[in-house]
Amino acid sequence: MNKMNKLYIVIIIARFLIPYSNAQQQVDIPWPTLADSPWPMMSHDPQATGRSPYVGPKTSNVVWTMDMPYGILSGPTLGEDGTIYFGTNSYLGFTGDTTNYFYAANPDGTLRWTFCTGDTYSTNPGFLVGSDSTVYFSSSAGFLFAVDLNGALKWKYTAGNKIWQNVMNTDLQGNLYFARFDGYLVSVSREGNLNWETNLDNDLRAQSTVISPDGMTIYIAGRDSNFFALNLDGSIKWIYLTKESQSVPLVDNEGNIYITPIDTPAQVHCIKPNGEVKWIYFLPVNYSVTWYSGPTMDSNGNIYFTHWESLYSFTGITSIDYDGNFRWTYIFDDPNEGITTPLICDADGTIYCGSTWGYYYYAISSEGELIWEFPLDGYMVDNSGAIGSDGTLYIGTHLGSTVTGQEKTLIAIRDTVTSVEDDDTEVLSYILEQNYPNPFNPSTTIRYSIPISGEVTIIVYDVLGRKVKTLVDGFKQNGNYEVIFYANDLSSGVYIYRITASNNGRILFTDSKQMILLR
Repeated sequence: MNKMNKLYIVIIIARFLIPYSNAQQQVDIPWPTLADSPWPMMSHDPQATGRSPYVGPKTSNVVWTMDMPYGILSGPTLGEDGTIYFGTNSYLGFTGDTTNYFYAANPDGTLRWTFCTGDTYSTNPGFLVGSDSTVYFSSSAGFLFAVDLNGALKWKYTAGNKIWQNVMNTDLQGNLYFARFDGYLVSVSREGNLNWETNLDNDLRAQSTVISPDGMTIYIAGRDSNFFALNLDGSIKWIYLTKESQSVPLVDNEGNIYITPIDTPAQVHCIKPNGEVKWIYFLPVNYSVTWYSGPTMDSNGNIYFTHWESLYSFTGITSIDYDGNFRWTYIFDDPNEGITTPLICDADGTIYCGSTWGYYYYAISSEGELIWEFPLDGYMVDNSGAIGSDGTLYIGTHLGSTVTGQEKTLIAIRDTVTSVEDDDTEVLSYILEQNYPNPFNPSTTIRYSIPISGEVTIIVYDVLGRKVKTLVDGFKQNGNYEVIFYANDLSSGVYIYRITASNNGRILFTDSKQMILLR
């Protein structure tokens, strides 16, 4: 038996010997300064959970592609109307071009508008869509831009140094936070004015920030061995001593922080909101180290992170439960595979990630089984992607920063729409079905049909008419759909869900039904 086979056996045995704990339910945290869209920022939310409330594609069915000749490095994000926002990857100075670009595309894969940045550097650092109808993005040349939903410039902030990170964040007051390449963390108001900047005595690295669920604490990795919790004025709240961490941290509903230090073996640290360690998980594989990608957490509190093993040269994804117990490890077939961007997952825990080296884009189940893989043909993935309310997965690819004329660099993947009752049945009328099960606890499924493509919203209200949650909000092709409503954070009672379907601004159908949450 060779050493690689022994490794598989150790992992499999560990999966069955270590007991599972009760899952900790995780739900979206309302964030009023972000757009009410399916994916308003990189890694989905200010806590960088990477978790969508919608179910993503279970097949690698490509519904459309766009040829963006300069490639896409980070993004995309999604607006409230389904608009897809993304920026170019290439450095264009060598071509003689004097500007780079940021784009908005329609949900059908047609270009909506183009914004010229005025510099030759890529618009690849993390960006977000605010609730003030503003899209905020940055150029690696060191500029922060604010444009309206039509692509018109509102303001431009000069950072003074390059910006290079996966996630730009915003707090509950709308202030923006990003890290510069020289190790400064910068806070800018939503009007484009500098609030403050700090390098914490030259101990910061150009890393992504995450924000606590109450919006009062900023978390960022240090240059060497410090992980910082900061107040909103940039002052230190506490310091956690660990090895260097270059990945995006993650914060759960209880305020616990998860980091993946660059250390051997690969490990995950769970830190309490007060800075004390809650638990540390060590992968039982020598010579392993975590990638720079950053973990994701599903709605049951399970954690997923990537790692690389240098002795036998393999890349894997490991899942641990909410208490830090091993669940499973998935090892990629190609021994040279690399996943270096933050992971994302959908409502049922499917993990989505792409190859940094251009091999495949993957969907892996919450139980560690490969669902599908999509060949990238050498196009690299250096972004997390985004999941829309209709289950469409949007990913950007590129061939490198000095390559132009790239093709099929924005890809939309969505399951083929079929009838819920009969795959051969044509959709002839609008239908909003009664949710099932009903009564329910804590989740229920709502099915609906639309015979004409257009904008669809499904909103849940309480009996007083107050909006509780938006389940669907975006463009839908004609067909049959279903959406899962998770009511983990709601009390028992009667709720109303209402569908509105429109086309070109004209309402074509509306209907409402009651459902009962019974705990």
